[in-house]
Amino acid sequence: MDIRGRLCTLYPVSWQGAVVLPTKFDVRPVADCFQGALAAELAKWGLDPRMPVPGMPDQELVITAHIVRADPGSRLMRWLFSMFAGAAAFEIEGQVGDAATPFGQFHAEGKRRWAYAGGNSQALLTDAAGQAGQHAATQILAILAAR
Repeated sequence: MDIRGRLCTLYPVSWQGAVVLPTKFDVRPVADCFQGALAAELAKWGLDPRMPVPGMPDQELVITAHIVRADPGSRLMRWLFSMFAGAAAFEIEGQVGDAATPFGQFHAEGKRRWAYAGGNSQALLTDAAGQAGQHAATQILAILAAR
């Protein structure tokens, strides 16, 4: 299936039901980083992702995603045991389909384990979300190629 130039509706990521630890972190930049990485990677391979427009029908492809887990990890554990504990982790699930029904599912994770002196947990979680966006795009492209 040739995907170059195909339009797709990319819905904003949903946090409903997500496990977010701890709740003091601002989740907006994390979601924005995931969404941006996903859209950029899809565009790199020829898709034209667009946000939904209220009152307008979806494009021929529809991508939805919801966050399963967003954990900034432990700075102290990263500082003490950088390769074994305290990782910032971001996990997402989603569906790919046409305007009527989904025809594929994806599940992606991103992890950041190391930063100088344990690093900034918010920044590491945001980076992990970007990694998950790239992994999700790879899976979405594989689903589309198999059709």
